[in-house]
Amino acid sequence: MKFQQCANDFPCAVELGKKFPSWSLRRWKSDRGLRFIPPYDEGFTARGDSRRLVYKGRGRSHRFTILGDEAFEYDCVLEREPESNVISLLMEGAENFDFFRQPDFTKEPFLKGSIAVYKKQTLVGEGTGKLCHIYRPLAIDARQRRCWGELAVVENRLCISVPEKWLGEASYPVVVDPVIGTSTVGSQTHWRDPDSGIFDRLFIEASIAVNRFHLPHDFSGPATAFVYAYHAGHEGRPRPVIYSDSGNTPLARRSAMEGEFDVEVGSGKPAGWRQTTFSANTGIPGGSDIWFGISCLWFHPRFDFGAKCYREPWDHLGNKLPDTYPLWSANWFYDFRLSMYFTYSPAQNYVRVLTQGVNLSDSRRLAVKFKRSTADTAGVTLRISRFQTFFRNLTEYIKVVPDKRESLSVLRKCSDTVQAEGKASRGFLFFIRVATSVLVRDYFLSRFLRARKDIVLKSCISREITLESRIV
Repeated sequence: MKFQQCANDFPCAVELGKKFPSWSLRRWKSDRGLRFIPPYDEGFTARGDSRRLVYKGRGRSHRFTILGDEAFEYDCVLEREPESNVISLLMEGAENFDFFRQPDFTKEPFLKGSIAVYKKQTLVGEGTGKLCHIYRPLAIDARQRRCWGELAVVENRLCISVPEKWLGEASYPVVVDPVIGTSTVGSQTHWRDPDSGIFDRLFIEASIAVNRFHLPHDFSGPATAFVYAYHAGHEGRPRPVIYSDSGNTPLARRSAMEGEFDVEVGSGKPAGWRQTTFSANTGIPGGSDIWFGISCLWFHPRFDFGAKCYREPWDHLGNKLPDTYPLWSANWFYDFRLSMYFTYSPAQNYVRVLTQGVNLSDSRRLAVKFKRSTADTAGVTLRISRFQTFFRNLTEYIKVVPDKRESLSVLRKCSDTVQAEGKASRGFLFFIRVATSVLVRDYFLSRFLRARKDIVLKSCISREITLESRIV
């Protein structure tokens, strides 16, 4: 059984086991996701439909219910009093994720001690990097008595504990039901200031707040930035910004032409993701770490606790963004994972490697009318007509067919290093570098012109040849 949630925001595919009560979450193609496996100590019978599936066991059953586009519920049903008050689920793929426990001082009881699951290394293009959110479990017995459970991650296991005393007094069956949220938006809006101790809504005020991301590809052009707006206060005028990484701290500004987000909420504008554009001010190679975030006068972000976040004062109203991040101390940072990200289109590099058994044994300039079709190991079919030139290194058979309507000027040079060059023009330049050898005899050429038939030139390859080409 499979179903997909968050269809409009980095879809999360949820897959349930066919015969066994396991379940897995996967959001990105670059990894295998996270699979949860309950203890398998008895047989199960599965039944249900596309909205609910129940694995019935003798002492323990498992139930999955779809709650909507952003969450589903996993229930562990205890048919009788268990030997242990801890339900342990093995997590396959846990080594690829961070499990950020949310603090107990949050207002909502289902968020206290809940767990935000993020990729250990979030690549640009993978959104916020959030896989799911495991909310605090609630235990309910047959008399509808309720008790909060606790979550913990121990190595590669998710442990759900319920107070032993409550289980001993409960009327069975007991349902333990942690809700799994699949939204990529942060779960938190408030925090407790460590200096004042005040619990209040988090805001970015005249500051630059950044988190660290990893670039999978070269970045040198335009990009689209996203931030989640939910609060009516919209005078902040936030702008996206990027800084380079130096010793796990932000350093040099790498963004330019930063647009402003429209983060107004209300007046027909519901809470949601807002976007704007910016560009890189220099090429950033793939494989680099960068610090991405926002500079604003006033903005209330959504976030999760758990990741390193620098938030340094800067008033950009009337001032340009600083070329060097205004870091006060590398050891002074917050633990916010802000709900923001950006996407870009990486530069396309085309590399073609071909081998060809053609020998060039002379340096002659031939004016010929022909068509040439090539079959090679790269699976490329090449037709050359009109004025084109390239140099290449191939293993192929060349078939020459006369055609009076076309002309191609070919210039080939040969040396001991078996290098050949050619030139052509068709309104653009097309260069290919080759190391080949071709044998062309007047005998073959004259016979070919008299017979007006196709002739095939074949040659042997005597060494390993590598083609390097680029398109301009």
